[in-house]
This record gives sequence, structure tokens and C-alpha cells, in this order.
Amino acid sequence: MEAKSRQEIDLLKVAGVQIAIDYSWIVIFVLVLWSLSAGYFPEVHPGYPTSEYWMVGMAATLLFFASIVIHELAHAIVGNLLGQPVKRISLFIFGGMAHLGHEPTDARAELKIAAVGPLTSFVLGLLFLWIPDLLRLRHSYPMWSSVFDYLGFINIALGLFNLLPGFPLDGGRILRAAIWARTGDFRLATARAADWGRGIAWGLIFLGALEIFAGSLIGGLWLIFIALFLKGAASSSYQGIIMEQVLGGARVRDLLVRNPEVIDASTTIADAVNDHFAHHGFSGFPVVEDGRPVGMISIAQIRHCPPAERASKHVAEVMRTLVQALEISPDATLAQALRQMAEAETGRLLVIENDRLTGLITRSAIAHFIMVRNELGFAEDHAAAVRQTTAARPSATATAPPPTPPASAAN
Repeated sequence: MEAKSRQEIDLLKVAGVQIAIDYSWIVIFVLVLWSLSAGYFPEVHPGYPTSEYWMVGMAATLLFFASIVIHELAHAIVGNLLGQPVKRISLFIFGGMAHLGHEPTDARAELKIAAVGPLTSFVLGLLFLWIPDLLRLRHSYPMWSSVFDYLGFINIALGLFNLLPGFPLDGGRILRAAIWARTGDFRLATARAADWGRGIAWGLIFLGALEIFAGSLIGGLWLIFIALFLKGAASSSYQGIIMEQVLGGARVRDLLVRNPEVIDASTTIADAVNDHFAHHGFSGFPVVEDGRPVGMISIAQIRHCPPAERASKHVAEVMRTLVQALEISPDATLAQALRQMAEAETGRLLVIENDRLTGLITRSAIAHFIMVRNELGFAEDHAAAVRQTTAARPSATATAPPPTPPASAAN
């Protein structure tokens, strides 16, 4: 099932793929818009009205992010064609991410899914560079010609940067596919690609520091921030592989809490606290109405309700309403459950079968399961797997922008 982070806003669906933006994306959108409208275009084409700079800046910014979406859609479409479901694309401060439902099942599929992204960026880059000549803009509308030139160069730069052989960039996935095809060992291939990713991240941090000492504070900091993101993503991706191998083929039905304690939606917050949370010591409960599951309430929602209002407010008013992100099938794997919990920002999911509440699956139960398997000799590196239960993410192909603010990259 598709999980949605509460920090994302759904925009639209294209070819069955939901496109969403993380709130952090607003920061980079404003930065790109400002740097183009107040810096790049006035410097390249002085003498125009300020309103025109902002108009072309907005057009260039929207087309730049549309290019990232198209790059990610290419990953998603190829993934869906190859049986690697991609139902969601997220735009965030460091670029875009296509969320794969699970890791590719063979090296050839991995190669195709990864390679199509940079290829799409190169095609877009050449197309944008061709548009000014096609429409004869260079002499009649020079500033609009510069918009397409900028988009052409930035897309080519985007493709080249994402070909760096560091996981989880596209180049890192291509490297993993090559090692996987040669050795037949998916875990080894992931480990080596992640090592390359961390190495490239340290190299970018060093270059960022040099830029700062050379006087380019913003460009240097941007480089370092992207490097830290890549470093963390590379480590997290490898730990995710360890986690999936430790969990093996275990299913939600193997570990669910059957017949869990439930709270009626009409219960007041005060009664829920006294009769359920304080009495049983659990941090969250399913919420039912007329016997049907309708949501989930946890300590996080209780805390947001002022104590003075708890006697008059009902659970239905503060609970998280039951959506696909909060429910899971008993036949789903434990790895899928962890990824879904991470995306939904919750420590538990309702297990639903035939529209009926079958039980509850919790992150703490899965972490305990991992430790037990380690004690029995099933896991070589259970510590990484246990850490991953608190930060699990879906497999994703990430697209990071060039490692400087886009306007600077075009100068």
C-alpha cells in the first residue's frame, strides 16, 4: 500500500503516479526563483523592467522543477513496466525521489530504471537548447532565449551530476547493477555502491569547504548540505538491505497483536487517557465506530489537546483518520510494514483484512523480532537492522540537483 508522509502535499497524479511536494521544497523553490529573478537574468540582460525579470524567473523556475518531475516520472514509468511499482514521487529541498515499492529483483531491471533518469535529463537539455533556434528567439526575445539556454545547461548538469557513481544517485544504482551482475551478490553490490556514495559525499564536503574559503559561502554550504544528504542516504540504504535480509520472508500476520484494545470514537479524551493510556501503558490504540476501524490515536495526538479541553473533546476530534497509509494487509512483509510506518510517521499500523480489524503491528515488536533472530544466529549485523527500524524508508531512486544553487551553476 502507498504510504504518505504528513509533511508532504499531494499535487496531482500522472500515469497513476502521485506527485507530492515536501514542505522543505518551498525553501529551494524560493531560493531558485530569487537567484534567477534578482541575480542571474538582471546580470545577463540588464535594462529590463523588474517585473519582466520576475516573470521569466518564475517561468524558468517552474520549468526547472518540471524537469525534475519528468526525470522522476521516467524512473517511475520504467519501474512500473518492469514490475517494480512506483506510485509516488516526492519533491524536496535536495531534488526529487521516486519511491520504489521494493528493491529491483535483478541487475538488468536496476540498470534500466536507473539509467533512464539521466538519459531523460540529457534529452530535455538538448530539447531546451534547440528551442531558441527553433522559435527564432535569440534576436527578437533574447531574455526568453536565455531561459531555455539556462534550462538546457541545467538539465545536462543534472544528468551528469546524477551519473556520479555514488548510491543512491542514479550513477550509484548503475554501479550497483554492474557489481550485482558480475558477482550475483545484491548485498555486496549495495555495500560497495554505498561506500562509493559516502566517498563522493566526503569529496563534495571537501570541495564545499574550499568554496567557502574562496569566498563563495552559499555555493559551499549548498555543496556540503547535498553531500551530507547523500552520505546519510547511502548509509540508510545499505542498512535497509541488511534489515530486509534479517527479516527474511516474515509476514505481518506472524507478528501482529490480535484482538487489540480499542477505543470508541465517542470516548472523551479524558476517559481515553484514564481508562486506556494510563491503565494499559500503551502509546497508541485503534479507534472504532460501530465496530468498524475509523482511525488511530496516540500520545502525540493527546499532547496536542490542552488538558482543560480533554473532558469535553472526543477521540474522533483528534485521532488520525484511517487512510491507506495507516492500514496494512496481514500478508504484507515486515519490511513493507516498517517502510510504511516511516512514511506515515507512526509507530504502529492497523492490520485490516476484508474491511475488518484483524490486529495491530508495531515498530517495537519488529525490533524485538530482529533481536530474537540475532540471538538465534539469523543475523550478522542486527545492530544496523535495529537502527533501521527507526528510520526505514522505501527503496528510492534519488535525483539531486547540481551541487550549487542553480543560478550560480548557470553562470
